[in-house]
Amino acid sequence: MTLGVLIWALLVAVIDHRTRRIPNVLLLPALVVALLALLVTHVSLLGAPWLSALGGMAVAMSPWLLGYALGHAGAGDAKFAAILGLMVGIHISLVATLVALAAFGLLSLVWVRAGWRGLRLPVAPWIVLGFVVAVIRDQGGIA
Repeated sequence: MTLGVLIWALLVAVIDHRTRRIPNVLLLPALVVALLALLVTHVSLLGAPWLSALGGMAVAMSPWLLGYALGHAGAGDAKFAAILGLMVGIHISLVATLVALAAFGLLSLVWVRAGWRGLRLPVAPWIVLGFVVAVIRDQGGIA
């Protein structure tokens, strides 16, 4: 299941990188699958208990929703992070969100310092980076 989620997330990241948009047609099916898995099995797609999955959704979505409110991220970014959080649970979402925010924040600083103001940065690749690092760390691949 992890490989399927990774492939979907990478597809979303590539599309966001190319178009600076995340189409709902990529998000809705993943949300339906994640919710059905949670309702039927009482665990997320990657094995988190249902309460942890809902917490992961909230944790992962919150900073990107704030970014959307401030005009620095898109609504698709917040929805994408929320769905990933629902799939993995709160523990992975916490690490993933911190990694994604740090990476995106550093890139944003470099972007602004280079004078590239007004250009819109894709956020989804950084969200995926955060989740990949967090999943690898959770599985013992990174100390």
